[in-house]
Amino acid sequence: MNAAQLLQDSLSPDQATRESATHQLESAARDNFHGYLHTLAAELANEQQDPNVRYAAGLAFKNGIAARDAVNQPVLSERWLALPDTATQPLKQSVLSTLGSPQRRAGTVAATCVSAIAAIELPVGKWQELIPQLLEFVGNQDNQGLRVSTLQAVGFICEVIRPEILSARSNEILTAVVQGARKEEPSHEVQHAAIAALLNSLEFIRDNFEREGERNYIMQVVCEATQSPYVPVQVGAFECLVRIMHLYYEKMDFYMERALFGLTIMGMKHVEEPVALQAIEFWSTVCEEELDLTSAAFEAISVGEQPEIVSKGFAKAALPDILPVLLELLCQQDEDDDDEDWTKSMAAACCLELLAQNVGDDIVQPVVPFVEAGISQADWQRREAAVMAFGSILDGPEPNTLAPLVTQALGALVGMMGNDPSPQVRDTVAWTLSRITELMLEVIDPAAHLRSLITALVLGLNASPRTCNSCCSALNNIVSQLSSSDGLGSEESQTSPMSEYYSGILKELMPIAERSSNQANSRSAAYQTIATFLASSANDTLPVVQEVAVAMLARQEALLGMQNQLVGMDDRNNWNDMQVNLCVVIQSFIRRSPSLAAPFADRIMTNLLGLIQASGKHSGVLEDAFATVGALAGALEAGFNKYMEAFTPFVLTALGSYEDWQVAQAGVYVVADIARSINENLTPYAERIMVALVDLLRSPVVQRQVKPNAITTIGEVALAIGGGFRPYLDTTMNILSQAGSTTAPPGDEAMIDFVQTMRESIVDAFIGIMNGIRDADVSAMQPYVPGIMGFLKTCWADEDRSDQFCTASLGLIGDFGEAYKAAIRDELMQDWVQTAISYGRSRGGSKQARTNAQYAQQVSRVMNVAALDIVKIY
Repeated sequence: MNAAQLLQDSLSPDQATRESATHQLESAARDNFHGYLHTLAAELANEQQDPNVRYAAGLAFKNGIAARDAVNQPVLSERWLALPDTATQPLKQSVLSTLGSPQRRAGTVAATCVSAIAAIELPVGKWQELIPQLLEFVGNQDNQGLRVSTLQAVGFICEVIRPEILSARSNEILTAVVQGARKEEPSHEVQHAAIAALLNSLEFIRDNFEREGERNYIMQVVCEATQSPYVPVQVGAFECLVRIMHLYYEKMDFYMERALFGLTIMGMKHVEEPVALQAIEFWSTVCEEELDLTSAAFEAISVGEQPEIVSKGFAKAALPDILPVLLELLCQQDEDDDDEDWTKSMAAACCLELLAQNVGDDIVQPVVPFVEAGISQADWQRREAAVMAFGSILDGPEPNTLAPLVTQALGALVGMMGNDPSPQVRDTVAWTLSRITELMLEVIDPAAHLRSLITALVLGLNASPRTCNSCCSALNNIVSQLSSSDGLGSEESQTSPMSEYYSGILKELMPIAERSSNQANSRSAAYQTIATFLASSANDTLPVVQEVAVAMLARQEALLGMQNQLVGMDDRNNWNDMQVNLCVVIQSFIRRSPSLAAPFADRIMTNLLGLIQASGKHSGVLEDAFATVGALAGALEAGFNKYMEAFTPFVLTALGSYEDWQVAQAGVYVVADIARSINENLTPYAERIMVALVDLLRSPVVQRQVKPNAITTIGEVALAIGGGFRPYLDTTMNILSQAGSTTAPPGDEAMIDFVQTMRESIVDAFIGIMNGIRDADVSAMQPYVPGIMGFLKTCWADEDRSDQFCTASLGLIGDFGEAYKAAIRDELMQDWVQTAISYGRSRGGSKQARTNAQYAQQVSRVMNVAALDIVKIY
């Protein structure tokens, strides 16, 4: 292959050229992995090559051995480790030598290659000479580029390698990094690279941070770096402080008092926006940590435990100092600020929200004068900042504290919505109204305020896209909360306070939903609002609801007719987005009134089958199309059976989409929906569906989060087809046994959560199977009971077991006892079962857990009585 040309093409702005090059590179990797990497390493090391080609070569090399997610990494690691040392040694030397390239981009991408190899080899005891060699490079005062790239490599390695693997070298690594980060370092670029490496290694050096002397020195170096004359170093130093506060909050008392209060407040006032942004982020992080700690403390106390770490109230102590700075930063907007930009005023507003959540009522009194003074200023920045400040403190203080202020401000805000000359102010007023309707709707008197509020929001729908988005959000909040508080959105709801506004609001929303672009997400917001209005509708608005639904079906049909006219990815993405939104609206219509939707079922299903065929592999469209099919199945119940012959092939294709897990998951969900709807009518399709579900569970490729849902769906299939499930019982039990043996290593929170979810699903499947086949052949399940009880015993011994598992497993134990009685007495009389029942009946258990525990206990008592009677006879 002409590697240089392919690499150049892989960066092409032309999609077809880019995709063709990418496919050829992937093919080369499959055909000759070592040759592929050798070619890439050579192009990366070639100082005469175009810098962009070198960068693309390094990126392709790294991507060839480093996956984007942990699930796929083992395959890539095995492929690399399968190469002989004679093949990998020259590759490692080549990327190491490129660290010293005069072309900095080449050195940087070489650093990612070094770290990718290290992530594979160091954990298995290989490449032991790497760290000494990197430390030697860092100390090479004659090659500044080499020092910079090497520090980057060290930082990347510390980020991806478990600390214990490099524990013997951790002190040397830290010394080298901190040495480069000191204020005495003559090269700003080296200092910047060292600060970045320190940022990446902060979790890696946890043991060093436990030692006060070392911690003091690290903090001194970082604090001094915030005062560097070189802005990138200052930014990196504040980034380190943000990360340190997140990781080591409990050790920050001394440093907050001595340095961090002052440094960060000065940093927020810094003329350079990147520095100010990180200083603001520091206080946002303080608030987030303290909110988390307060929540954890409350949870611990509620179960009679003492919290491990308590909030030190840094934010509350600093409130008099940081609040004036944040309020002043709110006023530093610019008319040319783009929605995509993260500015000081935006960061200050975000920090103010977190501060309000953290300190509660204490923030109200100092903010109110700022709001009152600014809201009538001639300067639009002051008016906008005043409204932003008010909206930002609505979540945190007690509602009783805020209620009179909201009532007082509402009229002024509604007036500004229509009269303020500044579009920026109107944008923020709309956002604040959306916050009020989300958090404080109860203070709005429908008789006094609703009409004027609705009028202002409908007026805002035709303002800027950003204002439109906020007005949609506010209308969403109003209709959903008023319907939930009055029990609306069901067949019994005759009318609502919103009924008189339905026709007018929906009439204004429909043209917005037809816009050709989705600027500021305004079109999607309009569709979502329409969907919410349909879902929340009272009976007296159903004629309007049906009219809107029919219009949406017509729009969907029109879009399906346009699919052959789409040109380029922008058109296709726009088409996909509208189809997703239309599905959401149609789902709301179906769920709100199945009887109203039933006459349109053929039309809806025809559209959906056409959409599924037309969408290709676009997971977003398929997910929502399948969800709409599931809603229709739920509405029609047995009546859905007539569509099964046409729809089943699409389900099977989705279940086999292992590499597109969202599609596979959508297929799993819709099978469950259909099973619950058509029950025994699923039997003719059950074999193909069960084969697909079992294959999906056996697949090593599909994302693991799909598998618990697939297991639960097997239970739904069993419950639906009853005795028809008997042919699949043995295979299913083997699969569930394998799934039940999955364990999580200590400390791996993601895997622990997955294991618990898997166990919940397995129990759900057992319950579905048991209740499905018991009427037809109750004895079929009995041989598996000892194994299932052994699985439950193991799970109950796990302190991380979930409440959902406990509740469901107690119900399953009760089902077994009721079905098999004395035949499984030995299994049910084990000590762990009685302990589980006692746990379920405790006050800490949920109502359902107590009910299931009582059920299981009643079964146990019956068996005990029966056993005593037998003893008496003998």
